[in-house]
Amino acid sequence: MVATTPVAAGEIQRKTAMAAHNGSQLKRLILWTLGLLALKNMSAVHSISTSEKQLYIVYMGSNKIPHALGITAETHSDLLSSVLGSAATGKTALVHSYIHGLNGFSAMLSASEAAQLSEMPGVVSTFPSVSCSLQTTRTWDYMGVNLDGESWTSTNFGKDVIVATIDTGVWPEHESFDDEGMDPIPEKWKGECETGQSFPEFYCNRKLIGARYFSEGYEAIWGQINTSDPTVSLSPRDTEGHGTHTITTLGGSRTTNVSFQGTGLAVGTARGGASNARVAAYKVCWPGSCQTADILAAFDMAIHDGVDVISISLGASAIDYFYDSIAIGAFHATDKGILVVAAGGNSGPSKATVSNGAPWILTAAASSIDREFLSDIHLGNNVTYSGPSLNTEKIDPNVYPLVDAGNIPAQNITSTDARMCGPDSLDAKKVKGNIVVCVPGDMLGINYPEVEVYDKGGVATIMVDDELKSYAQVFRHPAVTVVSQGVGSHILSYINSTRSPVATMTLSLQYLGIPAPIAAKFSSRGPNVISPDVLKPDLIAPGVSILAGWSPAASPSEDPSDIRTFQYNFLSGTSMSTPHIAGVAALLKAEHPDWSPAAIKSALMTTATPLDSKHNQNSHGDLTWGSGHIDPKGAIDPGLVYNTTSGDYKLFLCSMNYTDSQIRVVTGTDTAHVTCPKARVSASSLNYPTIAASNFTNTITVVRTVTNVGAPTATYRAEIDNPAGVRVRVSPDVLNFTPDTEVLSYTATLEPMDTQPWLKNWVFGALIWDDGRHRVRTAIAVGPTVDSPFF
Repeated sequence: MVATTPVAAGEIQRKTAMAAHNGSQLKRLILWTLGLLALKNMSAVHSISTSEKQLYIVYMGSNKIPHALGITAETHSDLLSSVLGSAATGKTALVHSYIHGLNGFSAMLSASEAAQLSEMPGVVSTFPSVSCSLQTTRTWDYMGVNLDGESWTSTNFGKDVIVATIDTGVWPEHESFDDEGMDPIPEKWKGECETGQSFPEFYCNRKLIGARYFSEGYEAIWGQINTSDPTVSLSPRDTEGHGTHTITTLGGSRTTNVSFQGTGLAVGTARGGASNARVAAYKVCWPGSCQTADILAAFDMAIHDGVDVISISLGASAIDYFYDSIAIGAFHATDKGILVVAAGGNSGPSKATVSNGAPWILTAAASSIDREFLSDIHLGNNVTYSGPSLNTEKIDPNVYPLVDAGNIPAQNITSTDARMCGPDSLDAKKVKGNIVVCVPGDMLGINYPEVEVYDKGGVATIMVDDELKSYAQVFRHPAVTVVSQGVGSHILSYINSTRSPVATMTLSLQYLGIPAPIAAKFSSRGPNVISPDVLKPDLIAPGVSILAGWSPAASPSEDPSDIRTFQYNFLSGTSMSTPHIAGVAALLKAEHPDWSPAAIKSALMTTATPLDSKHNQNSHGDLTWGSGHIDPKGAIDPGLVYNTTSGDYKLFLCSMNYTDSQIRVVTGTDTAHVTCPKARVSASSLNYPTIAASNFTNTITVVRTVTNVGAPTATYRAEIDNPAGVRVRVSPDVLNFTPDTEVLSYTATLEPMDTQPWLKNWVFGALIWDDGRHRVRTAIAVGPTVDSPFF
């Protein structure tokens, strides 16, 4: 069972609530819009260095002598000392030693010192550490992962697979980590349960088998973390909520009769996708920053500890892979047989915004499910509008005056500013007893409109915002309904058309059977600007209005004065879709323990279902969803897989025109040179489960190799759905597998036709291999150069 200390847990919740409520003790801003967490808490650090030194990662390739802690750490310190002038200075500057899956360290250095180190023997590269951002009772049933489903009997819901998150930590007392009935921890596990300075004491068990925290990189930049601040725990404990949400989605135990705050909304059994898996949490995020130096340290330890799948809901803007710590850490994890699933970002719907796009990473996009939570707004003119809402507090069914916030500004406040409903922007006498319409615009997340309305005596808030209208959001005061700009205009027109506008607002109701999946507007779209000839994102999965476990020490809303404690909370973002995909990957790992990360990834991609491109939010096609919406049942038995190797990835890096040293930064290859073909190989030729061609002007031919993982004897025939303006030819168009022939290759030739829509827009098609039982789908995307003005 989960170890709990109720008195202590209640005390930390009480202290956290008091600190959050006391503005003189805590200056904090939490932006959880779209699941993208940005925290600024200057009270959590003692000082910010103004010196010229900054945190650098000094990368030295792969570590061929794992577990040699003393030798490797000493080597790093000696190397630093040779540049900094003394052993003492070297030890002081050293922040991390990476000694398990990769070799290197992080240190506080000046630019000249970093440059000097980069020229030292054995050093592959030096680059600055940067900050990354943090990017369920029905979703698993919606995806077909049913508790009584025969398809999952053999997987035993991921029994003894070890899954991990790199995130904000975990709340260990949560009921989702109940270990009742679980066997002893697998012998392969080498991890630890670090306690740190935690209140209450931090516990692990047979479910939550490991937890670590990495703060050295953060503290090297921002100063020592203030452990007297009850909202920041220098331990694996999650005081922000995001990490507990993702890890319970990934591998939480089954918990019955769960609903949102006991209201009957989203009632059901909460569980992770791999509900019998073991889970481990690696905390790398602290107030305002998730430093890549700490993230790389987490990857290094996860490789050492023996995890099978890593889910990382963090990211930054796309950068070259030799500067990308997540890409580097993921490459080494993949090389050790660990699948890495990462969030594709929340910068949609614009194209070319996807991040975490390295081909060895499974990149996640976010979609809706067939459930919505809506509240009705009944206007006095007998017109009714609905909008997403989590109104859980009873509103009297009376008719209330309806006012435009822009018409009731406080003294010295303009109408425009008043309509945003920022702090002290409204005339309290004209707010009291009314329903107020607010249009926060770009100030949402900085201003809390519902708080201003509530504090001034308002009954309810109508929030006009196109971003929030597509998912349920927890607000500080529940009487909030969100409507689109179009609906908001109609409501404001009604207010201006009558002398006494009135309205009523209902409690929220759950609606099932909503058309889905639909791509989330915020979900980042491809193409991948770093390597556009690899289609990204890879898959789309539920990431809208996801109910999962929560840290009771975290604010459940964007308002830092929100002192409520939640056990479960709603979040939206690619942060949420990532653990859904990772959870299914864990099921496949349990079913096929000998499969490589690439084989699992291929099975998920080639069995996915494309979305309906007629919906306006799905209009960018495969750039939005990659191979399609994840199909867990289909992925268990995919028929064929594309088994990409580390050697394939190295050749791919050659196609990027990277130098030998740049390739070594990613791969850790310890030879003097990486041998690249004299003739440049197209990135499109990577043995990937999709085919993409940017800057398409001439005929290209790519080679793909597939491995039969179905019946030993099988015949697959090719079906082709040509992209607009492209003719696709496959040779051979029949693949005959026998017990002695498990691996076969084919060529796909893409030829431009007379009509050339791909000069301006991406076009999409597919190659499907069919044996009568399996339909192995390879998405095809063809488009212009990424420098095109059409992006």
